[in-house]
Amino acid sequence: MSDVSITLNGRAETLRCTLRAAKLVNAAGGFAEALRRLAGFDLDAYVAIVAAGLGKKPSDVEDAVYEAGLPNLTEALSEYVGLLSNGGRPFKSESSPEGEA
Repeated sequence: MSDVSITLNGRAETLRCTLRAAKLVNAAGGFAEALRRLAGFDLDAYVAIVAAGLGKKPSDVEDAVYEAGLPNLTEALSEYVGLLSNGGRPFKSESSPEGEA
């Protein structure tokens, strides 16, 4: 499984790809909706995704997410949602040899 690193409160934090995190992110309308909400800079979506990845309550991370700045988290959270949608694994590129990710 792949994990994604983000910085909150000046510290590196690791978003873990777990079934629980995938179910929490997916529950808000699916992975495509999560990506759409990230593209729309929806603070609640950012907070929910970070909380799911850290295994914490949204109220435990909302200040840190806000202070980090949504544009600073967009790329990493989009990557994370993509990983969750693929069972925690990166997508294979068509140019990758068989068996490599």
